[in-house]
Amino acid sequence: MENFAHKKISNKLPIIGGAFVLIVILGLITAEKPKHHYRMSTDEILYKTLQHDYIIRFDKFFDIYHNNDSLYRFIDLRSAHDYQAGHLPGAVNIPLSKILDDEYRDIVNQDKKINVLYYSDQCGACGPWMILTQIGYKNNYVLAGGYDYVKKHIIDEYSPMLGDYSAEKAKYKYKEVINKTAGGSAATKSSEADVPTPVIVKKKAVKEEEGGC
Repeated sequence: MENFAHKKISNKLPIIGGAFVLIVILGLITAEKPKHHYRMSTDEILYKTLQHDYIIRFDKFFDIYHNNDSLYRFIDLRSAHDYQAGHLPGAVNIPLSKILDDEYRDIVNQDKKINVLYYSDQCGACGPWMILTQIGYKNNYVLAGGYDYVKKHIIDEYSPMLGDYSAEKAKYKYKEVINKTAGGSAATKSSEADVPTPVIVKKKAVKEEEGGC
């Protein structure tokens, strides 16, 4: 009796094993494949990051912003609420969590415009830029300093720092530069008052001695 039961179980084992293999194969076939694949190795993205050529620095932003350069497009990665509270002119709002959604693919992966990604600070846009670059998306850059910094020091005050957004003293008075070169109003009275009036000192004429060679 025991031999009969053992033989019966042995006959079922190949069937069970085959069914298990079939289930695994069907699972692999029907499993959802990832939409994105990394095209760059860790070393490649590290090298590209250390070059810092993906950063749109303050002087370049200054030119883009005041010349309304249509070649560049700002991508606001903040929440819809923050975007509504204030954003760069013409910026497209793509919240950080939706940067890889299909509806935005034609915006973040194209060769017609140069996208400038920005968040409240610079670090918030570096991660998305790295992911987009690793999966092969082109023409994406990062705004130096982030929205809060450029809003305060370039858009409102026109006084970007030394090139480092953590610097404390301004190197140039961009507000005066704008007023003088971009068709703005003349310098304020307070700034004019700071400029000392040149003093002209008249020298007494020296009477030449009579005679000579």
